[in-house]
Amino acid sequence: MAQKKTRRNARLRLRASNRFKVLLCYLISFAVPLLWQWAGLWLFYPYKLANTAPPIADTVSALWPGLSGSLAAMAQDAALPLQGDPGRWIAVLQLRDRHWILFLAVCFAALWLLTILLQLVWRFRCRKGIHASRMADRARRSYRINMLILLVLNAAMALFIYLAGVQHIPGRNLWDWLVYFPAYGLNVLAAAAVSRLAAPSVISGKHAFFKRL
Repeated sequence: MAQKKTRRNARLRLRASNRFKVLLCYLISFAVPLLWQWAGLWLFYPYKLANTAPPIADTVSALWPGLSGSLAAMAQDAALPLQGDPGRWIAVLQLRDRHWILFLAVCFAALWLLTILLQLVWRFRCRKGIHASRMADRARRSYRINMLILLVLNAAMALFIYLAGVQHIPGRNLWDWLVYFPAYGLNVLAAAAVSRLAAPSVISGKHAFFKRL
């Protein structure tokens, strides 16, 4: 009888996740959108999109008039002169580029960090439970809700970037779409990857919906 109980307990014992593999999965998954955005703004932008930046202070003020006061100085500095030497025009266009890149970097960083935070909140909520099968069912439902929230948030930020800046870029082309928007989709895919591939031990298994590294 004692041997049967021992075997049953051995079968029910959860195998802990490999922490190094979990950490590596997180680093790789969330590094991909970060590297994509970095490459787009600091490697491809100067060669493919130079001098195409919109007057971001003016366009944001048009969307949110309440911010026009705080952005007035930035808008004035980036206003193209009616007349003047070519050096002044070049300086203003370069300033617009810096404002635009800063705007894009801040927007992406905010959503990147928010995506990680919401995914980690989901993970920590699924770490403890008495009934593993019930926890797994609950985790699947909350996972789908969390992914929907992340999809909506990232899509909303991409739409905001389009309305605030991209639609005002003359002659925009494929490079504009590749530089500004795919990173937000990669954010969502990164959250899905770490949720499915590096789930907590209590809800994961070798052939289960959530995998255990």
